[in-house]
Amino acid sequence: MFDISIYLQYAVNIYGGQIPYVDFPVEYPVLFLIPVLLPLPFAVLTNDAYTYIYAYQIIMSVFDLFTLIFVYLISLKIFDKKTAFISGILYATAFSAAYFILTKFDSFPTFLLTLALMLTLYNKQIEGYISIILGFFTKIFPALAAPYIILYNSDNSDLKTEILKFLKYALPFGIILFIPLFLLNPEIINTYLFATGTSVGVYANTATYTISSILNALGLNISPDSVSVVMYTLMILTFIYLILTAFFQKIKEERRLLSFILLTIFSAVFFTKFHSPQYIVWMTPFFAILLAESLKGIIMFYAVQALAYAEFPLLFNTFYQNQEYIFSMGTSGWYTIVFFFTIEYLVLLVTILFIIKNDKGLTDSFKELPKTLVSRYKIK
Repeated sequence: MFDISIYLQYAVNIYGGQIPYVDFPVEYPVLFLIPVLLPLPFAVLTNDAYTYIYAYQIIMSVFDLFTLIFVYLISLKIFDKKTAFISGILYATAFSAAYFILTKFDSFPTFLLTLALMLTLYNKQIEGYISIILGFFTKIFPALAAPYIILYNSDNSDLKTEILKFLKYALPFGIILFIPLFLLNPEIINTYLFATGTSVGVYANTATYTISSILNALGLNISPDSVSVVMYTLMILTFIYLILTAFFQKIKEERRLLSFILLTIFSAVFFTKFHSPQYIVWMTPFFAILLAESLKGIIMFYAVQALAYAEFPLLFNTFYQNQEYIFSMGTSGWYTIVFFFTIEYLVLLVTILFIIKNDKGLTDSFKELPKTLVSRYKIK
């Protein structure tokens, strides 16, 4: 049942008259409760907890089916019908992501993110903004796409207009979805701050922990927390560099928009000190679209899926747990899991670099940014 048992308990609590975030803690923002509550009527009608589980998995699969359609429609804006069809096939056969679709709720915010992209690319800017905002109030990460969607839309208007247009809808939704619960229980802010990772230790399946383990194997006694400080600094610098590049070099092509969003989501996943295996769900639509052009890209797509599936469920509780490896340092089991995570993150990095290289002009845009900043400074 995995997390579904927790979702069921939340639903039962609400059905019993309890107020979420007030009478019992909830880990995620308020719209997370939509996928939690949707299966509840079926369970109530049958008086069977297993009905909740089956209904939940069916509903998550429906959201995923819509995401598949969006992947195809987004790909059509970038490639021809053949490549768009391959993108759809890749997404439909993403077996690691499919595993988490049935056991987690990430299908819903990913659905909202891809819906926002599809609406944006088909000239439904307002609806796209609303979808991103709803995604933020479900699981934060869709908001990472907001700056790039605003910049993309500003190509046909101006940046100030698009920012005000976005805020016109973000503020009312914020007032409705956040303020009432905040007044009832100010600690609801923790459901948003949790995404920063300040309240957790370094997870064993992170790049941070892997780097620390490699350094320790080389005789350098550097703790995961020390590595994490560097990684978070790099994450902030990467975010700044990506946004500045997008701002100065402009986002005029649909492919460029997807590349920037993927790079930002990947950076958040790679540099942070906590990690859930279902994060692969967030990136899979982008991988399915941006790797569909060539056989090499398709091989990379399935390699990423295979490694993600090996990470969880195959190796979890066998070689590692949330915040530690199961085997002691220096043993064959310890070296095996360090080697695995090293390969997994190297494959992800190579895949990201492959996507950057295939987006013609993106590498040049990154190289041009320092020159652009210097020239702007000199003009001032």
